Amino acid sequence: MAVDSYLYEDGDEEAELEFLRESLEQMDNLTDKTTQLLKVFDIRLKNLGRIIAPIYKSTQKLTRLYDNIEATMGALDDILLFFNVAKDEADTIHAGPDESELLPYLDSINRLKDASDALKQLDLESAAQSRKEIHELLRIGLGNLSQLFSQWLKQHSGGIDPAAYVNAAEIPTFPTDTVKLLSMLATYLNLVNDEVSYDLRLTKTYAGIRTRHLQKSLAQFSEMCGSYMHGFDPSTRSNHAEVRFCTIRNENWYEPSTSPFAQYTINIVKLFQAERDLVRHIMPTVISDETFFATIERPFEAYLGTGEKIMAFFFSSPMYEVLHALDVYGYLLETDSVLASLLAPNQSQSASMAKMAGRLQAHLSKSFVALIGLLRHPFKEDTMPKQTGGVNELVSNTLTFLSYLIGYKDLLVNLFLSMGDGHWNQSASQDSPHVSHPASDPSDGLSIFQHYLRDVIDALSYTIDQGGKHMKRPTLQFVFLINNHSYLARALRDTMYAGDDESQSLGLGDLVGRSALMRIESQIERSRKGYIATWKALMSSFPAATLGPPEKLGMFNQGFDEMVRAQRAYDIFDADVRAMLVSDATDAVVPDYEMFLRQNPDKSPEFARAMKYTPRDLQRRIKGMLDD
Repeated sequence: MAVDSYLYEDGDEEAELEFLRESLEQMDNLTDKTTQLLKVFDIRLKNLGRIIAPIYKSTQKLTRLYDNIEATMGALDDILLFFNVAKDEADTIHAGPDESELLPYLDSINRLKDASDALKQLDLESAAQSRKEIHELLRIGLGNLSQLFSQWLKQHSGGIDPAAYVNAAEIPTFPTDTVKLLSMLATYLNLVNDEVSYDLRLTKTYAGIRTRHLQKSLAQFSEMCGSYMHGFDPSTRSNHAEVRFCTIRNENWYEPSTSPFAQYTINIVKLFQAERDLVRHIMPTVISDETFFATIERPFEAYLGTGEKIMAFFFSSPMYEVLHALDVYGYLLETDSVLASLLAPNQSQSASMAKMAGRLQAHLSKSFVALIGLLRHPFKEDTMPKQTGGVNELVSNTLTFLSYLIGYKDLLVNLFLSMGDGHWNQSASQDSPHVSHPASDPSDGLSIFQHYLRDVIDALSYTIDQGGKHMKRPTLQFVFLINNHSYLARALRDTMYAGDDESQSLGLGDLVGRSALMRIESQIERSRKGYIATWKALMSSFPAATLGPPEKLGMFNQGFDEMVRAQRAYDIFDADVRAMLVSDATDAVVPDYEMFLRQNPDKSPEFARAMKYTPRDLQRRIKGMLDD
């Protein structure tokens, strides 16, 4: 029973396995058929792709063609609108810009410009006609903007007084909002001008208005210079200038910083600085330099023209005008760096300034040499000293000139250093008595300047000696020498400030040194001895054995009266010099006169009549002989 059971189970398993084998075979067959079917589908799909590809490409072309047609239709619509822009914008353009709202007007011009650019691409008569209308509107519109630009510029371009302001930063120009509007307008006009090829002459517009502003602002300084030189004739002034310096005591010395041309220079620099800053704020960078130089061209030419006249005035003026020239030279140097930066891109203008400063420096150098030469050859037919014994005008003018000159010491130190030590003696021979010892330090400008001053003082002393020789009476000669040398000595003595705590600068006496004063004082002493000798000559008859006492007194009286009468005409204004002369005359006459009276106790009527003066009378007459 068990065996049959096992056999039954084996038969079932075999049947199942057989069923599985048959099922697998069927599935394999089905798979093969499916694979074959897929291959067929793949082949058919590839064939379908080859068939559809040309159709797809044609569809893309159709799509692009549609887009192009649509874009072309849009462009045609825009072009058709451009044909109407002139009509649409005409009223706005003709009405002009609204100052309070400028952007709409600029938008209108932009639409015209865009339309012009678009229509330019069309080769159609209608497009050309429309462009012509647009260009006319552009011309009107840009002209209106240019007029507005000019109008805004003119509102603050009526001229100012630059002297009322310390520096360029303080000079008023335009309100900030106006500057912004002008800048926006200038930038727009310059840009549009380039794009549409219109000659708006923006630079010329700005320069024309602001040039007149500068001219009005500077006119007062040009007029001041003209007034200063009123009556000046360069053809006749040169010789007369030397005569004036030698014979007329100048009472109107140039005071520092009062030169109208110096003020002209200071204020033109301030105005140019302010104008350059304004140009840079308003005008586009590409044309700002061109605009600035166009603006300052005529004012600068007027300044240079006035400078030429001032130079001619200096070249033919008396010596004391050298102070004026020196002051102007200092201001030219002071403003040189500022002007150089302003004018740097314009070589011709920079060269003009350098030429003016160079000519002025050369004139100053010649003037310093000329003063030495004048003092060493002082007196000619028309410059002879007066026969009064007074301080000679050449001596007075020279000392006053030197006192003003040392006020420019800092400037002169550099100037003399550049000219070199002893340049004023180059024409003198080495054995000339006028050639002095060189400067203590030829490489130091101050030392060279001191050397020059010492030579001027020595030459001035020589002038006094020569003036004394032209006096017609011996007594007058010594009075002239004493009076003028004393005047010179006082000028040096009173300007020795070294060691004075209250003085911050060196005076003329300090600069020339005490040795020069001592030489002059020794000359005064020699002249005093000569003066005393002329008084003693009145008593030359006292020892004569052939004359009686009355006759001797008569001759003395006559000589004494003539001497006193002559000295009343002398111009001795210095109280110390008058006291010195009175003392010397008294000491020369009274003791010898008293001794003569003691030695001649004659009581005869003849003697009594001849005795005109007592010793006390002589003292009184001498004491009052120089009184006014």
